[in-house]
Amino acid sequence: MRVKYIVVLFVIMFFGITPKSKANELDNAAACSGVVLGNAAIDYSLGDETSFNEGVRIAITAYLSEVIQSSAAKVDIEIADQILATNTDRIINAANTETFDANVYEDVVKCYRRVAGLLLKNRETIEQNIKKIESLITQRVKLLKRFLSAG
Repeated sequence: MRVKYIVVLFVIMFFGITPKSKANELDNAAACSGVVLGNAAIDYSLGDETSFNEGVRIAITAYLSEVIQSSAAKVDIEIADQILATNTDRIINAANTETFDANVYEDVVKCYRRVAGLLLKNRETIEQNIKKIESLITQRVKLLKRFLSAG
């Protein structure tokens, strides 16, 4: 049993992989932050720029606070970023294909609650890193508006 434990520690150290529970928490934060970003994108497409800006702000703040708090490995952050992007696209596609039904709506509400919980849980991390977070939010708002306005 001891050999198995040593092998697991070696794999974690060698490959830089975050322990599973921390990676799962980060993945869940990314998933819900992506849903909130997708919903914010829908607000933007409906002409509600204020709701878009606030949706982006809370989603990115919650996600970044979890990234910072978890001290996740680079590979885990890259995977979480992909999860965030996939869920953002999923919500936007639901609106574009008119499949935004009660189940999708419930998922959005659930994720807003999850994101709110992250903001509360990580409030000290947010306060300590607010300048970095604000800078990234500003960049992402501009980038998302450019993507959403194209075409």
